[in-house]
Amino acid sequence: MKELSDIPEFSKYFQVISPSEINIDKDNIFYRDKYNDIINFLKVMLTNHHDTTLNGYIEPKGAVLINVNPGTDILDYLKLITKNYYLDLIEFNDNEIIKAPNRFLKSFISILEDFGRGLEKEDEIEISKRESDKKHEKKLLLINQQLRFKHKFEEISLLEIFLNARENKSFNFKFIDSNLILVWLNYDIQDINSISDKLYKTFDLFIKIPLLNKIERETVLKDFLEKNTKIVFDINDIVNYTENWEVKDILQLLKVGIFKHFLNSELNDTSNEITDVLIDLIVSGEFIPNIITPNSNNKSKVELKEEYNQNKQVFSPQEPIDNYNFKDVSGIIQGIRESRISDFMLNQLYENAASKNYTELVLIIDKLAKKEPLEENEMKMIAKYPFILNDSPNRAQINLEKAKKRVDLIKQAFGK
Repeated sequence: MKELSDIPEFSKYFQVISPSEINIDKDNIFYRDKYNDIINFLKVMLTNHHDTTLNGYIEPKGAVLINVNPGTDILDYLKLITKNYYLDLIEFNDNEIIKAPNRFLKSFISILEDFGRGLEKEDEIEISKRESDKKHEKKLLLINQQLRFKHKFEEISLLEIFLNARENKSFNFKFIDSNLILVWLNYDIQDINSISDKLYKTFDLFIKIPLLNKIERETVLKDFLEKNTKIVFDINDIVNYTENWEVKDILQLLKVGIFKHFLNSELNDTSNEITDVLIDLIVSGEFIPNIITPNSNNKSKVELKEEYNQNKQVFSPQEPIDNYNFKDVSGIIQGIRESRISDFMLNQLYENAASKNYTELVLIIDKLAKKEPLEENEMKMIAKYPFILNDSPNRAQINLEKAKKRVDLIKQAFGK
């Protein structure tokens, strides 16, 4: 690394991290399909970029441009790769760049010019050493073009400066020939659209990481619940409120929600229902996710909140429940789900159920969740509290637990 440290301004604006310094747990990465494109590209650059079959069509440059949304875990993913493949990671020293953005802009291209020459010089001096230790020879240069840089650079695009310099042959070495793999992260697709004609003169690939879809957001939330069994929230509700959110935003919301729940009522050893806390954080604006271009057609937070409240509905049967066939309850459930009553009445019904038959209902709801058949006495219990069938088993469990807490607080207040 001596040659790199000798490059003027390099040590000021860049830092080198060795694989041994990286501490990333692979289980904390949310793997998505597009990440496969990244690792496949890096594998080719690390192992067989000289393949004659590939070179018959294209000579790889060793550079990839990735457009990604703020809030992903892509930085952790790239660092994990450098650790697993024994690559030195070269990245920006953000603090120094923010201190003197204009000075950095003037130095950026000259650093890369010297960078290329420095690596070529290293090739000449240490060629015999590298021949005997191939796996340690390459380095990954990570240009993380954060959105805050754009404001500091007075709307000047760092990517455009870079591509213009390459086009003007200010420096035109192939990164891979200097044992360097360039990964450029961009968070604003407009920057890329404006220079699309120059893109493939420098980069081998352009990879666009899409936002998490509904199923992926559900997976993130389910994984969290599996790892934190004492925490309870309604996955469907949180999924609806987090459209256009990324994985780190969702996980941070959950952490803030747990902390706020602790401040209000303390964590306990059984279950901690935090659905309302999470929704209030989002609707109130007390939690701000990293969203660049939210879909204007999405429902507003207020509309989602109203739907969330309206979904708590119950059914009042017009005839005795004993007249129904207990072996076929699908008609009963459908009738219940098509009816509506007020949230106030729903809370009262759940509180009444929790005060009288909490333990029995917990067992019944668990059976419903597992789709196990109910005994006749359990069916009769459901007949007493048919509104429970209006909700999903997970929602019914949440409502029952909340009602039990309210009942316990009332009993404590009256010394019972």
